[in-house]
Amino acid sequence: MRTKALLKNGMIILIVQLLSYGMDFVCRWAFIANLSMDYVGVKGLFSNTLELLSLTELGLGTVIVYSLYAPLAAGDKRKILALLQFYKKAYLAIACLVGGIGVLLTPFLPHLIKDSPDIDHLYTIFLLYLANSVVSYFFTYKTALFLADQKLYVTTLWNCGMNALRSIVQIAILFLTKNYLLFLAVKIPFTLAGNLTLSKRAEKTYPFLMSGSRPALTGDEKKSLLRNVFAMFGHRSGATILNSTDNLVISRFIGLAAVAINDTYAMILNMVHLLVNQMFSALTASVGNLNATESAETSYRVFRILHFCGFWFYTFCATCLFVLLNPFIELVFGARFLFDPLIVAIICLNFYIIGIRKVPLIFKESMGLLWQDWYAPLLEVCINLTVSIALACWYGVIGVYVGTTVCMLATSFWMEPYVLFRHGLKRSWGAFWRTNLKYFAVSFLTVALTYLGGMLYQGPLLAELAVKGLLCLMIPNALLFLLFRRSEEFAGFLSKLKAVLPKQRFVNKTNIL
Repeated sequence: MRTKALLKNGMIILIVQLLSYGMDFVCRWAFIANLSMDYVGVKGLFSNTLELLSLTELGLGTVIVYSLYAPLAAGDKRKILALLQFYKKAYLAIACLVGGIGVLLTPFLPHLIKDSPDIDHLYTIFLLYLANSVVSYFFTYKTALFLADQKLYVTTLWNCGMNALRSIVQIAILFLTKNYLLFLAVKIPFTLAGNLTLSKRAEKTYPFLMSGSRPALTGDEKKSLLRNVFAMFGHRSGATILNSTDNLVISRFIGLAAVAINDTYAMILNMVHLLVNQMFSALTASVGNLNATESAETSYRVFRILHFCGFWFYTFCATCLFVLLNPFIELVFGARFLFDPLIVAIICLNFYIIGIRKVPLIFKESMGLLWQDWYAPLLEVCINLTVSIALACWYGVIGVYVGTTVCMLATSFWMEPYVLFRHGLKRSWGAFWRTNLKYFAVSFLTVALTYLGGMLYQGPLLAELAVKGLLCLMIPNALLFLLFRRSEEFAGFLSKLKAVLPKQRFVNKTNIL
């Protein structure tokens, strides 16, 4: 059942998100076509600023979902209602806190930008971004049940539909009015409508939410929950600062033009990250159920299979990004939005490092191992900001990304699996690192061979993109299949896949497996 739920969530999310992100991309193209480079830079800067303000929420949603696994499995409606009541009150407080901090920050906006941009209504623009961020916390607490109950596809379908409709309206506004304020203002009612509709859907799916009962958590339950929230806040804040300060550093020390270029790459990477995160969110619920109901040995066996799948997937994605990013951006947005290939290589390396951490992190969090390395985010923040600012002053944009690489390798890259293996899986992590070193070497070889293969063809940009895209599809997957087709992890993946596909497809075809 877990595997079927995972595949159902994953396939629906993949298809719907691709359609939604296609609309987002068209909206981005319309934005660049109708507004100046300064507006593109301000959009990236303010988006990252609001991501930092959202630090007040980080940890709460994840811990609530994690806390719902056991009562959902046991049918404990009192505990579910008590958790959701706590979630509701906390989100209301968070919305007020984000709004208050944002208003206080507004007078200092010019100090975040190296050169004063030629943009009217700068403060109003920021306040519209802030308003949309604040209303995003309204009517959302009940939807945590969908995530914990392995029904992430429900929220994904609706959110992507609303985002696509909103993008169509925004594109029309850009071409008809070129009014950036109206472009931003239209997001707010769509955000509210989406949250409210999902809340009503949750009430229909889980009728006991309308019982009128409002139980409260006990003192011990609240204490345990807050302890995990604090730990998760630390971990999520470290990750957010790691990913959201790049534009702030670039804006302050390099300028808005560099922010506009960086935001173009960030937009594509964020689309990939969001798509993958949605799929991994579906995986999180299944892993949480696995750890709650199966033995440690079973958890470890599934961990190895999923870690192998994550390695394959992120090797493929990193290869595609490194080979295709610059040709694609040049074709769609123009050569003025291009970074040097060396910068793109560091961007893709950071993407790969974040990706290869996914499965260990999911297992660690689903086991409730949040407190054991609470100090790691503090180290991440200190190292990232110190190194990124210093290198940005000396080397420009590439220094900012190298700072992120150094930060991850020095902290979370090894701390997260250490905690997982010592406190969760309770076994030596030597085999894990030997496997990881093998994975890293294969990933490097895969990227290098595909990139060199793509360099052999020179032609019109669209044809070049098509040829390189075909190489990205063929070389990584063929190479990984040849190298790992006899591995236990690959056999385990095929076994899981075979278990959820119609049996008749495999009759008399066992020789191909």
